Amino acid sequence: MAQPQEKNVVVVEERGADAPVVSKTSHDEAAVTAATGYVESKRTWRSYIWSSLDVPKAEARFLTKLDLTLISASALGVMCRYLDQVNITNAFNSGMKEDLEMYGNELNYANAVWSAAYVFGQIPSNLLLTRVNAPVYIAFIELAWTIFTFATAAVKDVNMLYVFRFFVGLFEAGHFPAVMYVCSSYYKPHELARRNTLIQIFVAVGPLFSGFLMAGVFAGLDGVRGLPGWRWIVCGLISFPCAVWTLFAMPQLPGRAKANWIFTQEEVDLARARMPTEAKPLTGLFKWKDIKRWHLTWHVYLFPLFFAFMSQFGQSGGSMIFWVKSYNVKGQPARFTVPQINIIPLGINVITIVCTLINSWISDSLPGSPRWPGMVFAATMAIIFPIALAATPVHPPNIATRWALYYLTALAGTSAGLSWTFVNEINRHDPEKRAYVSAMMNAFAYIWSAWVPIFTFPTYLQPFITTGNYITAGFGAAAVVTILIIRSLSLHDLKGQHPQRATSPADSESLK
Repeated sequence: MAQPQEKNVVVVEERGADAPVVSKTSHDEAAVTAATGYVESKRTWRSYIWSSLDVPKAEARFLTKLDLTLISASALGVMCRYLDQVNITNAFNSGMKEDLEMYGNELNYANAVWSAAYVFGQIPSNLLLTRVNAPVYIAFIELAWTIFTFATAAVKDVNMLYVFRFFVGLFEAGHFPAVMYVCSSYYKPHELARRNTLIQIFVAVGPLFSGFLMAGVFAGLDGVRGLPGWRWIVCGLISFPCAVWTLFAMPQLPGRAKANWIFTQEEVDLARARMPTEAKPLTGLFKWKDIKRWHLTWHVYLFPLFFAFMSQFGQSGGSMIFWVKSYNVKGQPARFTVPQINIIPLGINVITIVCTLINSWISDSLPGSPRWPGMVFAATMAIIFPIALAATPVHPPNIATRWALYYLTALAGTSAGLSWTFVNEINRHDPEKRAYVSAMMNAFAYIWSAWVPIFTFPTYLQPFITTGNYITAGFGAAAVVTILIIRSLSLHDLKGQHPQRATSPADSESLK
């Protein structure tokens, strides 16, 4: 199927009914394309395996370098961040609860403090990214959260834990939107979904690795130097080399890129020719008229709303670690060891990784590469399995039945990469708006995550959660409706029925 053909005047998008909005390029974009003589290759069946298989050798070599540097640095950073994020829950179930006397909602409050800081840093961080040296900035925030992660091992009481979690959240805030923004600045729409998904699955790899890490730490370091196993929070040891790799491997944004030890000047020119909207570096202060223009479009509202709903899909599966631990009754022989408590729930992460990859490959292979079917599938799964968990006994006669239900909640988490791809495709002709909407999405998701779980999945009730699972199913239903509305509005934009929703600055400003 034909893909965007970027010529001198108009970007022609022929990706089916669900393609991003058609927008005219600016004179600068047309000039870049004309000057380089870049012509996009026609897609063949090989692109459904991997997009660099049907492009000229020089472009394939450039894409391979990007994959090995940009994708690896992004994925490792995401893994370290989520490794840290989930370690507090694993530590809680491995002795921190008893040592710090966290018998109430203290874990929920610690997560809420982290989420509040994370939300606070979202929008400033992502907008700042468009004006600074991207690899230096991203490496800096990775190093900063590494320092506070180390410090968490020395907490004396729960109040100190809250302080360190705040600073960890503040520095982690800008990371995920930043790497998504850099990727969308280099990859074309039909190249982006699988790359975003490869990064996104490391959201599951981090907790997966964390379970094995905490099991190994508890077994090998518990009691060493008089410290309980949960205090040996060693994910900072992993974060530091990842921050160094980011500094050297993460490419600068195309508009500011220069030849270096990885990319030649020809490849820098190729990057700008492939993505003409990214050819000019963004400078100066942000203008109020731009922010006002962004808020006159539906993207600023509906995508963050969808992400807020989607952020709650994993709560039902997150109860599994508490469910496994609940089989250990005080005064009786333990049914599960501490390492088993940390490892058994990791099946959810394995299923998430595999099915997320399948979902993205299917999306890219469907006619027009639509994103919404995979998003609707995941949201539907977020309706079915939380209801099943709410409607069945917490400790059934056959333990395997509830075990399987927990594992199948993984299917609800298979569309995040598609969602990030969708929003970047639609807004790719307005880089600043793309950065703003991306930050808003993550901010809204964590605003909800800061307080909703306190009421829906309170720690002191785990794993005996009924109402919370029904509420999660309601979020799934709301997400389905939101996705269908987004699809309808994007189709109207594509047909030109609602030009005020166009993503191009020139188009939207022409309405004045």
